[in-house]
Amino acid sequence: MKTRNTIIALTVLVLSACSGYNQDTYRVYKTFDEYAMKEIPFKITEKKSLPYAMVKRNDDTIRVLLCFADTTQNQSIVYINKGEYWYNLKKYQTDPILYYFTLCDTVPTYTERYIQNDTIWEYKYNIRNSILESISLTRHTRNNEVYISVPDTFRISESNRLDSIKNFISLYSEKYPYYTSKKIQPIHYSYYNKILRNDTLYIYEKPAGTNYRLGELFSVYKMSNLGIIDMYRGGSIIYEAKVPKAE
Repeated sequence: MKTRNTIIALTVLVLSACSGYNQDTYRVYKTFDEYAMKEIPFKITEKKSLPYAMVKRNDDTIRVLLCFADTTQNQSIVYINKGEYWYNLKKYQTDPILYYFTLCDTVPTYTERYIQNDTIWEYKYNIRNSILESISLTRHTRNNEVYISVPDTFRISESNRLDSIKNFISLYSEKYPYYTSKKIQPIHYSYYNKILRNDTLYIYEKPAGTNYRLGELFSVYKMSNLGIIDMYRGGSIIYEAKVPKAE
């Protein structure tokens, strides 16, 4: 019962903060730039409209509330200052409906995120029956992305997790094969180029051995005010996009 009350309280907090915020704690911005870890204000000529981001800064944390017209989509993100980098932990329930009714973890997926020098490093894993099962490592920049699939037995260093991720990803092209569905590859990588044109983000997959400058079109996302931070909420519009399949 205590867990249920806590979840309800947090939900009410996010909803109420977005609808009637305190100017002394949260301030409204167009979005929040995760790569630079800074607020992006509305232009003087722009009317403040949903969706938007609300941000509160303390010495060791940045709290961001993503606010939407449909308040059930509102989201709270907390970044913790670790000195040399910012840390954020995301938790996703693989069966959110079952979780909502039972208040018990189904098979939660965690994504540890380390943000440093315009780069976001991610380590994703499940916890099943109290056992950690690794999924992937990813390096995000504004212009490209490297995704490495790893075995569930893979582990990163407990003492210096960020350096462990960096060291593993730094040699991806020399040590690991490019992804192919034709054979089993316990550890493999994929590489993506990202091009932002006006309010649309184009993602090109660049397989090894191709001569395409960017690669083959993989996904297309239409941006809201929130931009990159909200990219995946609306889903890909690749089938609607009138762009070359490869560049």
